Amino acid sequence: MTIELAREGFRAAPTEEERVFEAAKLFGEGRNPANFSRQNTLMEAFTTSDFPKLLGAAFEKEAMGAQKDAVKEYDLFAFEKNLSDFRPKKMVDLFGNEYFEDVKEGEEYKGGKLAETDVEIKTGKTGKNFGLTWELQLSRDFSDLADFPKVLGNAAVNTENRKIYEVLVGSTGLKTGFFGTVDTKPLTAENMIAAIEGMSLKENHRKELVDVSTIVLVVGPGLAMRARQILNAEKIVRKVDDGAGNVTETEETNPFRGLVQLQVSREFINLNGAATKNTSWALLPGKATANPAVVKTGLIGHENVDIRVKRDQGERVGGGQVPVNDGSFNDDTIWFRGRHVTGGAKGFTVAVYGSKGA
Repeated sequence: MTIELAREGFRAAPTEEERVFEAAKLFGEGRNPANFSRQNTLMEAFTTSDFPKLLGAAFEKEAMGAQKDAVKEYDLFAFEKNLSDFRPKKMVDLFGNEYFEDVKEGEEYKGGKLAETDVEIKTGKTGKNFGLTWELQLSRDFSDLADFPKVLGNAAVNTENRKIYEVLVGSTGLKTGFFGTVDTKPLTAENMIAAIEGMSLKENHRKELVDVSTIVLVVGPGLAMRARQILNAEKIVRKVDDGAGNVTETEETNPFRGLVQLQVSREFINLNGAATKNTSWALLPGKATANPAVVKTGLIGHENVDIRVKRDQGERVGGGQVPVNDGSFNDDTIWFRGRHVTGGAKGFTVAVYGSKGA
């Protein structure tokens, strides 16, 4: 190790957090081909035992940041629940309206009981290996390595989106196992009003009226413009049939404002194998209601994407550890692994609506 390298921030900084920051800073400076001096320092730093570890920690933090920045296409309607292990569990009923009972002077309080529901949830492990070549490093083209944390962070959120929407749609379209009967009405203000009125009359597992205080309209990009027109209009026009074939039009204040939120999802379309995928739409209770229809699961203590590097470089003939960036013993590839624990489950679906739109 040269004296100059000993003065670098990833070695000289007083705290671990600062050394991680300095490693990321050196990588950012050294990947600029115009900065030949810093690139040489970066190449030398890669041969040390501590720099790759510090840079890996920086990559993990950057991947977590990308995970938080990526679009969660379920955020409005999926209730999030982290579990303690991978075993299936019944959800405990924390969603309904409880009432206290009267207590007389000196009388003991009556015991309450939180019952299990019929909703079963579980979470699962997902991940993938990514190989970066030794030749990539020698060429001093670090663009792929620099993009790597963002790729993993986005992959984690993409996986969450897929797990959630697999609960709703499949190769044949909207799932009847989730929605019950799938309608064929197009997306219009009148059809939305009729659907919401029908949802509002349903009873939950407690024999109470369902909570539709917030409703989420889920559409693909193809219906996004129409959905925004309906939700953002000052007034809507409704057609009223008197039953004798006479239809009149009435104009009224938009009833969706403050009630219906819009969720535009590409995954809603990507997973839908029906010919009507671009006209399909759905109404779901919001995640904060007493009856969320979808549950997004995770694992306690493992909420973020986990990044690891494979150490299979072997040893020098004369002894000594081979740096990770020198590549594996078999093919010189530097292997990274991303792991993320997540899952999607059906929740309380008594108050959901889905339509093919055709």
